[in-house]
Amino acid sequence: MEKTDYKRIIKEKCFYDVIGDIHGYANELEELLLKLGYHKIYGVWQHDYRKAVFVGDFVDRGPSSRGVLSIVKGMVEGGFAHAVLGNHELNLILYLTKNPETGKPFKKPSESGRKYLEAIKNEFKGEPNALKEYLRWLRKLPFYLDFVKFRVVHAYWNSEYLQLIDDHRKGGKLSKTMLGLLSDPDHPFTAAVNGVSKGLEMKLPADLVIKDSNNIRRTNFRIKYWEEPADKTFYELSYGNKFKLPDYTVPKQLLFPFEVYDNSRPLLFIGHYCMGKENMIATKNICCIDACIASKGTLAAYKWNGETEINPEHFVFVNLKEN
Repeated sequence: MEKTDYKRIIKEKCFYDVIGDIHGYANELEELLLKLGYHKIYGVWQHDYRKAVFVGDFVDRGPSSRGVLSIVKGMVEGGFAHAVLGNHELNLILYLTKNPETGKPFKKPSESGRKYLEAIKNEFKGEPNALKEYLRWLRKLPFYLDFVKFRVVHAYWNSEYLQLIDDHRKGGKLSKTMLGLLSDPDHPFTAAVNGVSKGLEMKLPADLVIKDSNNIRRTNFRIKYWEEPADKTFYELSYGNKFKLPDYTVPKQLLFPFEVYDNSRPLLFIGHYCMGKENMIATKNICCIDACIASKGTLAAYKWNGETEINPEHFVFVNLKEN
C-alpha cells in the first residue's frame, strides 16, 4: 500500500509549468521561460501567477551549467519555482564534495563522466566559494515533490524508497554521512537514491549480447514501472533505452517485484529518459518531460492547469540553438 505522509507535499493556489531536463543549456531555458510568460525582475525569472517546477538534471553536457544553476537557484529561493534533484546533480555533488575521512571525492566517475564534471568545475575557475555555495544548495533540494494533484520525481516514484530517503534526511539535506552511504552499493539508502534518480532497471540474460550505439555491451535495461512485467517481451517492457531489445518474452527468473505506478494514481512528471518530443506521454497519468536537449533534441515544458490527465496541447518546446 502506498504511504500518504509525504514530507514534500506542496499546497499552493496556483498553476505550474513543469520543465524538463536542461543539461546546461541556459540560453534555451531563458527562451523557454519567455515563451511561458515569465519575466526577469532584479535578475530573477518570475511569473505573475504561475510557478515553475524543475524535474532535475539542470547541469552537464551543455555550455552553461553555471548559468542554469543561477536561474534555477534564483527562482527557487525567490519562491517562483520548485526543483528536485536529478542524477547529474547527484554526480556533481559526489565528485566535488570531499570525504573528510579520505580527502578524496565521495565517488569517482567514469572517464567520460569526469570530463563533463571537470567542465562544470572550470565554469567556476577562480571562484571556488561560488561553486561551494551551489553545492550546498543542491544538497538541500528534495528528491521528490507531491502537489496532491500531481507529483514530480526525476525517474521513479517508489513509496518505500521515498520513505527511506525521508527517514535518512533528518537535517533536510544530504549530509556527508549520507553521501558516504552512497559509496556502499549494498546499502538500502543507495538502492533508494539510485532508484528515484536513475529509474528501475532489469538484468539482461548473460547469453544475450546487446550493444549500444557506442559499441558498449549493456547488461541492464530500463523498464516501464507502470506496467506489470509478467508475459511482457524485452521490447514491450523497455523504456528510454538507446539500444534495441528483442521482441521475445522476458524469462520469469529475471522478474522481480516492484511498485507499479498504475493509472489510479495522481499525474506523475518525470525526466531522465530522453524520450523526445513525440514520445513524452507514457500513460494518461505519466509524462516524461525530458525532450532530449542533451542529444540535440528540444527543451520542453508542460503547462499544468489543474487537469487529471496529460493533455497533449499543453506542451511548450524550444529548439536547440547554435552554440
